[in-house]
Amino acid sequence: MELEIKLSLKDDDSQAVERVKKAVKKKTASKETIEQAWERVLSLAGNTEADLQKLYAVKRAFEEGKVGRDSDKRFSKAEALRMWQQLQEIERDEKLEKLVAETPDNYILVQTEKQLNKLVQDLKNEPIIAVDTETTGLDVYNDEIVGISLTLPNADYHVYIPVAHTTGKQLKRDVVLKALEPTLTSPFIGKVLHNAKFDIHMFIRHGLRMRGLAHDTQIAMAILNENETSFALKNLATKYGKHFGFKDESYTFEELFGKNAKFADVPLDVALVYAAKDTHLTYKLYSWQLEHLKKRDRLLELYQKLENPLIEVCIDMEQNGFLIDLEFAKEYGTELQEEIVQIEKKLKHFFGDINFNSPSQLQEVLYDVLELPDISKNRSTDKATLKKLKNHHKGIDFLLQYRDLTKLLGTYIEALPSQIKKDGRIHGSFNQVSTVTGRFSSNNPNLQNLPPKARKLIIAPEGKLILGIDFSQIEPRVLAHMSNDKKLQEPYLKGQDLYSTLASQVFNVPLEECVDGSKYRKMMKVGLLAVMYGTSMFTLAEQLGITVEEAHKFIQDFFKTYPDVHQFINDTHQYVKDNEFVETLYGRKRRFPTHTRNAREYDALVRKMCSILGTNELPLNFWEYKELPYDTKRSFQKIKGEVERVRRMAVNARIQGTAADIMKRALLNIHAHVKPKGWEVIGTVHDEALMLVDSSITLKEIEEIEACMIRSAELDVPLKVDTEIMTRWGEGYKKGEWFQLVA
Repeated sequence: MELEIKLSLKDDDSQAVERVKKAVKKKTASKETIEQAWERVLSLAGNTEADLQKLYAVKRAFEEGKVGRDSDKRFSKAEALRMWQQLQEIERDEKLEKLVAETPDNYILVQTEKQLNKLVQDLKNEPIIAVDTETTGLDVYNDEIVGISLTLPNADYHVYIPVAHTTGKQLKRDVVLKALEPTLTSPFIGKVLHNAKFDIHMFIRHGLRMRGLAHDTQIAMAILNENETSFALKNLATKYGKHFGFKDESYTFEELFGKNAKFADVPLDVALVYAAKDTHLTYKLYSWQLEHLKKRDRLLELYQKLENPLIEVCIDMEQNGFLIDLEFAKEYGTELQEEIVQIEKKLKHFFGDINFNSPSQLQEVLYDVLELPDISKNRSTDKATLKKLKNHHKGIDFLLQYRDLTKLLGTYIEALPSQIKKDGRIHGSFNQVSTVTGRFSSNNPNLQNLPPKARKLIIAPEGKLILGIDFSQIEPRVLAHMSNDKKLQEPYLKGQDLYSTLASQVFNVPLEECVDGSKYRKMMKVGLLAVMYGTSMFTLAEQLGITVEEAHKFIQDFFKTYPDVHQFINDTHQYVKDNEFVETLYGRKRRFPTHTRNAREYDALVRKMCSILGTNELPLNFWEYKELPYDTKRSFQKIKGEVERVRRMAVNARIQGTAADIMKRALLNIHAHVKPKGWEVIGTVHDEALMLVDSSITLKEIEEIEACMIRSAELDVPLKVDTEIMTRWGEGYKKGEWFQLVA
């Protein structure tokens, strides 16, 4: 309906006109139907994909009468999103009601001693069971168990035993743990868990060390498919459940109870179906995984002989923890703060009084005021870009120093002491399968990224020493073995320096000119990594400070000198093209789905372009050749990066993955050797094992530990280790120096 309004206003009375316009707009809006309002809200320019999913879900629920409006004001996106929150609560309640209503008959809530005694008797007839804990949180050193779930496959039932819920009849935790202890600690009753480390830590928290770990479905899944987007039990069950009898969606804890919910507050009938389903799912997933592993003998052996026993090593490393020198942290923190203040003065001299932690302020100074070249093409101020700008302005070096020192202070020197637990140690986490090559990672703290100066925070307790044993050049040795290149093996077999020998042969200069510290040896250390892992000639040129043409020639010369290495790399490229996976020496797989199709398209385009140019090899600067059709060059460029990335990763997976497997085998050997002596494995960093040993340790005893590492693999070249002995990490002595010092 049109609204007619007669205005008797002067032309210059703009404020009055504006007021009338607003009144008209308000009047018009009040006539808007709810359908029009939804159309308006759904068509707002700021809607993201996530917003639209929520809005459409709310609209459907609104039309079905599941949710209603909470205001008589003009309908808005904010109100719609409040309705979405209301819908979430309604749907959570519906899901929970449905779960409880459909609780299987063989899901049993154990609330009495009579039920507990029957369970204990039934457990004696089970060769393998599934186990899970429900807890107050994720801190395994402070949180507590609120319930335990078990699956008994032979008896065909699944139980949940509440021990610390806020409501409902339940047994005391100590009573339950004492009754279950013979089963949980027996190495003869197999235990199946998902993320076993967490539950084992939680049992340790209450004085019980679980034994007999037969299978961890989370670790095994990473062996079967390292490319999974999520290794959470519910996500794996939703994805694969149809293959082992669970066809419905498995909801996560947050989906069922909300973000900040506590399991201790969950009603027992709901807790039963949720917790019992966890072990039920875990056991079904285990059975399904075992079927697949048994079809792949090498993967089965890798899991059962390496990854599964390694879980116990991880648990011990995490339980042992690191002792932190708080006095040193305080003194060093003060020293760093003073150093940062001095650098800030220099930075203000070069760049003015700005916030040096603000990317936008740095961008303005670097690119607008100082007009430095925008190397990154997006005005980046990250560390890699700043390094490239060092030669363009004197202040950049101080800016890099400032970044390093503030990170060292804030991330490590100040932060690590705050992570100390009640026993006075930091207890980090070691993950054996978080990297696709199988290498260990760690967090809280991340030992791989711990700066050398921050390592000094970690000290040995009184009467102990930190022993660090590191594989020497493990990846080049693996390459020498796997490629069977006799010339690459020769320096190791003759006890010569690898990089000096390589440099002499590749650069064709006398060996005496390639000694430690020479430019040739330094270049070869970088160059060998480039060759091993397919670093582009452009990156290598930048790393070595040479031209792209010189970098290209270096790579060609290396391959001419070591043709079997070149053949190994080419064979790997062909293998991953044919099979879409590669394997380490011990059978660990790295999978590359869709690579075959991409590689064939890549090869076809190379052949086509070479045919047009009449060459056997595609030139580096193919874009400059006008004979080549633009669409062909563009198609090639589009697929080139992905194919070459997979080729690099495939070679890396074989070499670095094998080195990682060897390191894991070494950790198992060391752990078995030192634990009976009362010594501790406390961590692993890259190719190094860290231990706490008695300060009275002898040279012979150290050599026995070294032998544990050296015998972890039999290669065509000998393995070698380097050992440091220290009271403070990062301030170590070689064996000879140490025993002279204490003599």
